[in-house]
Amino acid sequence: MARGLKFGRNATIGAEALGAHRLRSALAALGVLFGVAAVVCMLAIGRGAEQRVLAELRRMGARNLHVEARPAAEGNAPSGGLVAEDGRAAAAALAEHAASVVVERSMDATLLAGPRRATTRLVGVPPSYAGVMDIELVGGRFVAPLDHERGTAVCVLSEPLAITLFPAGRAIGARIRFGGHSLRVVGVVRDGSRGERPSCYLPLTTAWRILPHQRDAREVQRVIVHLSPGSDAGQLAGVINAALARRHHGVRDFEVVVPSELIRKEQRTQRIFQMVMGSIAGISLLVGGIGIANILFASVVERTQEIGVRRAVGARRRDIEIQFLSEAGAIGLVGGVAGILAGGLGALLIGRAAHWPILVSPASIGLATGTALATGLVAGFVPARRAARVDVAVALQHP
Repeated sequence: MARGLKFGRNATIGAEALGAHRLRSALAALGVLFGVAAVVCMLAIGRGAEQRVLAELRRMGARNLHVEARPAAEGNAPSGGLVAEDGRAAAAALAEHAASVVVERSMDATLLAGPRRATTRLVGVPPSYAGVMDIELVGGRFVAPLDHERGTAVCVLSEPLAITLFPAGRAIGARIRFGGHSLRVVGVVRDGSRGERPSCYLPLTTAWRILPHQRDAREVQRVIVHLSPGSDAGQLAGVINAALARRHHGVRDFEVVVPSELIRKEQRTQRIFQMVMGSIAGISLLVGGIGIANILFASVVERTQEIGVRRAVGARRRDIEIQFLSEAGAIGLVGGVAGILAGGLGALLIGRAAHWPILVSPASIGLATGTALATGLVAGFVPARRAARVDVAVALQHP
């Protein structure tokens, strides 16, 4: 108990000394503030980006290959563009590796629901699309086989779009307008990654009928091949490329996209970003530690007589060390708390500007706090040792 009281008294003396030199202490804490802010910002954006990558992988499908329509290069021979038959050709080329194939016909449009309007992407899809793309149903139903057979004028809204057009929450059964067409809402789904334009799904045959086309009524914007378990998406992408190049007479008006490779590239980019941010944080903490050490060395010189008086009335060397270490730890801790607030705010601003999700976890706050405190204690160790070894007789005579 007495030892605890003594420790508290030494720490209090150190805190009072910091209060007497507020500006100097604040300047010493700035380096720690920037370092901790960089750590918090890096972890928040990194964790959020990781969640975004997982959501994107889930949305695009880890076992899917995407063939996307592209404008033909200038000077190429005319091509029929990407059509539904290309999906069947891709499935035939992959043989047993293709579990299923779906196609999309899509275009950007403005939907109206009473006085409300929203810009969206109309996507015509077959009934099997929800299973291939792992779309989660929130309410109602998805496009049914009978809708596809009859070309029914129905649609399924993504959740953000349903909230925009029907804020009261009564989307299912309501009607929306597109151009001169009316579509009845039969379901709401949770799909699309953050920052993307929300989607409105309708039967593929309906899309062929009501969406304008450039060359071919069977024209599609994307073919999605769902691969069998254990298939190598990278290798099979080359097979599809070759098969479709023959069908399109060498015209490159399509591109084969491997979602798993895109995700790996994005993860590599994130790792580079985290390394850069980590280096910045490390340099800032190093500068902050040097600043704290300089402040304490100056404080030892200025307060040599005070140290001598404390030693003369019974303070031990350990008490002096605790006093100066308390000052260093307090500077680091104050800089750390300010850095946590600054880093959280910075991550929020970056997330909003770049449309990235952010995730500030208790673990990152604990890591930042511990790092700040450790920086202060390590930086203050040598000055505290020097203060504790000041000769009492010399200290009492110091001006």
